[in-house]
Amino acid sequence: MQSNTVEIENQPVNSPNFSVEKKTYKSEPFTNRDGRYIGDDGFVVPRDFDEFYQRYPDYVRKWVSKHADRSAPKEDLEDRTQDLLIHLCRLPQTSKYREVGKKDIVQTFDPMKHYGANEARFRNYINLCLTNKFRSMHSKRVKDVLCHAANPSLDGQAEGEEFRSIDEFCHAHSAQLRVAAKASEKQSGDRAFLEEFVNFVRREDPKVLQMIEALSVTGTLGDALDWLGITEREFGRMRTRLDQLATCFLSGELVPRQRKPYKKRLAKSKQFQRAFFGTTSGQFTGEISCLGLELSNATVSI
Repeated sequence: MQSNTVEIENQPVNSPNFSVEKKTYKSEPFTNRDGRYIGDDGFVVPRDFDEFYQRYPDYVRKWVSKHADRSAPKEDLEDRTQDLLIHLCRLPQTSKYREVGKKDIVQTFDPMKHYGANEARFRNYINLCLTNKFRSMHSKRVKDVLCHAANPSLDGQAEGEEFRSIDEFCHAHSAQLRVAAKASEKQSGDRAFLEEFVNFVRREDPKVLQMIEALSVTGTLGDALDWLGITEREFGRMRTRLDQLATCFLSGELVPRQRKPYKKRLAKSKQFQRAFFGTTSGQFTGEISCLGLELSNATVSI
């Protein structure tokens, strides 16, 4: 079987020596008149962003419509247009061009670096700046989980399910949020219960309020005693009264009147002993001891 290709004799190939050096471009002529660049086609480069926007108010909007996704909603296109306009009208605070007095992207156009100042060169520079910023915005948007179209909506509901807000959905499907909600609800209930008890004490016996305040400030009974600056007997009496008020508050019973503090009656008890026994307390104790000894001896003799 014959081949469809024709045999070619091996002949040496002379390959020319191509230069690998970077090709240099010749800059197109331009002029600088009163600080404004004018290209060889008569195009006058805008001085700053304000002049650029005044001459081309729809430039950025048309650029976004051309380069954005066709399925993107109108609101997204408007947001991206505004972001790009902000990018063009203001340089970052750390930009090196601010050191030479530049304030926006349009002022950074250099005809020497872009080989001319005609309209095509200027538009190419603006398009390059818009493309770089647009790619950065798109990359940041892709990394944002909330911007993924495949993610289910939090406020969506299944068939037959009642509509619920995003907060209700999160609380229904998060154990941590449920625990936090219960703790917050219990704290609010305890605060309301304590406030109601304080109002009850203020109405029934306002003198005990200072002990509640001392306990809330110090947290312990010993520190509360020092904070009030009263005796232990007065503190115990006040604590007993507080317990009594708490019991009546929980049971709903009427609050009884508090008894007056007991007085010492040591002098009267001594007079009573002298009147009936005619002896002092020491003599009375000795006589009782002797009587006990006689009773024990009698018991042994029997």
